[in-house]
Amino acid sequence: MKKFLLALFMTLMVSATCFAEGAASRFNTEEKAADALVAALVGNGTYEQVSKSFTGALREKVNAETFATVKNEIKKQVGNVKNVNFVILNKQYDLQKGYNGIDELVYFGTVSKDKFARIFVAFELENGAPKINGFQVTPIEPQKQEAAKK
Repeated sequence: MKKFLLALFMTLMVSATCFAEGAASRFNTEEKAADALVAALVGNGTYEQVSKSFTGALREKVNAETFATVKNEIKKQVGNVKNVNFVILNKQYDLQKGYNGIDELVYFGTVSKDKFARIFVAFELENGAPKINGFQVTPIEPQKQEAAKK
């Protein structure tokens, strides 16, 4: 009986490791694609480099000209974003339906001493591979706290 339980336990451990490996592999792929997109949006990088990671639908909406316009608008509306760091991975989950296959990677960057940028990159599976299906750059200015009243 002990041998059976030990064998069952070992089988479950190997299975859990395989599932974790698959999730880690997907995250690594998404992170590399998101890092390249973020770098292209706020600095160096070209549409040709990042569009390989786009879904077909996003590629139809965002061509090289549109991408260049987006980059210019980011600089105008948000400013020069520096020191961009990955912050969080969100997995969209519906309590009724479960995980829907959409992952969201969120980055934050510094624009100035009191202004920041939130960069959101969304992924979905297309032909079994994670592809970027949307992105957004939003300026963030923290509210200044009022001096404590006496």
